[in-house]
Amino acid sequence: MDQGVMVLSYLIGGVLVYGGLGWLGDHFLGTGFLLPLGIVLGAALAVYTIIKRFGGADGGPLRPARRDAGADDDH
Repeated sequence: MDQGVMVLSYLIGGVLVYGGLGWLGDHFLGTGFLLPLGIVLGAALAVYTIIKRFGGADGGPLRPARRDAGADDDH
């Protein structure tokens, strides 16, 4: 569950941050293409980050969640 929340936060954060930068660029430069470009770029970078952090492009499973340092392996 924690990994799902992290993946979703990367996707939303990437779109919001780069979309916001694109909106600022459009606002100050008087253009109209930086917002959509920022949204697409933010989503693409978020997907790249998710793949690098949580798993490979080989279709393998995501890495298991970290265990606490004091957890027993016998259970």
